[in-house]
Amino acid sequence: MTELEDQHIRQIFEEMLVRDSSCFGCMDARVRVFWDGLGEARSISGFLQLMLPSAVKFVVTNPLGQPLYAMVSDGRDFQSINTPLRQHTSGNISALMRQYGIPVPLFSDQWGYWLTGRLHEQGAGIEAIRQDEAGRGVWLTMRYPGEEAPAHSHLLLQPETRRLLSRILVDGQGETIATLSYDYGTAHGDCPVVSRLSIIGLPYGSKLSIEFAEVLTDQVFSASRFRLKVPPGYEEKVTAGDRDGEKGGDD
Repeated sequence: MTELEDQHIRQIFEEMLVRDSSCFGCMDARVRVFWDGLGEARSISGFLQLMLPSAVKFVVTNPLGQPLYAMVSDGRDFQSINTPLRQHTSGNISALMRQYGIPVPLFSDQWGYWLTGRLHEQGAGIEAIRQDEAGRGVWLTMRYPGEEAPAHSHLLLQPETRRLLSRILVDGQGETIATLSYDYGTAHGDCPVVSRLSIIGLPYGSKLSIEFAEVLTDQVFSASRFRLKVPPGYEEKVTAGDRDGEKGGDD
């Protein structure tokens, strides 16, 4: 890649950063989640509400639209309600992720941006730029400051459409944490809207994909949207996390 081409890609990257920082901060969508891993494959449907950077609410419904399971998280702690079991669980999100074999770094303070295919790389430095061998676009290798996880990522950008096609997350030892790939639907103004997110490279060969439909980006949520009111008579469980001094609960 020539110096002129390098400068052009860096300019496009900066333009994408500016655009993404001004796009919608809340999203409401119907989703279908497909999970294949740890000896089981399943799919569930429901709706997802998101408030950047990391607040999320996911509700699983039955074919009649009645809620079966709900989970909220601020990226650090979570609550869940299992209606058939009449059970409320709360705790640190890292313990929940270990239970399902999902790398904890996926649930950093940036995971809302990762879900929506947005760039949020302020403070990161570009280490390398190279053309994709299959002609899909350009790869940027990013280094993140301090003790952030991941330590690096490889971003596949499509310069013509100004879209992020893939994000490979890499830890401090150079091991791949996961690979996120994006398909897009109809843009809302200048803001691309993800129609499908696929995550591969998870432990034990697990795969996760999320299909988004009926996406609304004009919603304005508050923090109270991402707290669950526990119904009377529900069993209370606490899941232990990784905080210093925190004692054990149910893994």
